[in-house]
Amino acid sequence: MSFGLKNAPATFQRFIQEVLRELDFIFPYLDDILIASKSNKEHEIYLNLVLERLNTFGLRINISKSVFAVEEIEFLRYLITPQGSRLLPDRFQAIMNYIRPENIQDLRKFLGILYLYRRYLKDAAKNRALLHEYLKGFKKKDKRKIQWSDEAEKQFEKCKNDLANATLLSFPNSELPLSLFTDASDTAIGAVLQQ
Repeated sequence: MSFGLKNAPATFQRFIQEVLRELDFIFPYLDDILIASKSNKEHEIYLNLVLERLNTFGLRINISKSVFAVEEIEFLRYLITPQGSRLLPDRFQAIMNYIRPENIQDLRKFLGILYLYRRYLKDAAKNRALLHEYLKGFKKKDKRKIQWSDEAEKQFEKCKNDLANATLLSFPNSELPLSLFTDASDTAIGAVLQQ
């Protein structure tokens, strides 16, 4: 596939999903494939199935860029462990060191980072709402200075602290029931699926 084509990533993602369809133990994202297994024996079986499927479609892997049979791995900006997924320590440390944005463009960047990790944060939308108010009526790359209120500064610090205390998202146990909890306010709606 040619590099630089606008639709190349989406086309390749559809292709790799078609190649690996029906293999419910994998998580493919473009050229990254995560194989989830409960034991080394199971991992070996799954790995052979994936390699056979890739070979059938004429796809090769770069062994030097591959990692096999590990308990923890960084995957798509997250740390995946046997217990679940969490933020990478260096990612949340960078946010803890993030200085208060001085202009609209920098605030957008900060809120974008929080958005990326929102599923790990309780009341994420509600806690960002006041900061989003500063973006109303401004263009994306606007460099106008922000006149911070005391309340907005507190919300900025709260968002950073919430990220430092982000929860571990555990993997569901298919043998146990699930519970759905919902909530709504004037500024946000939310739901949590948990066991």
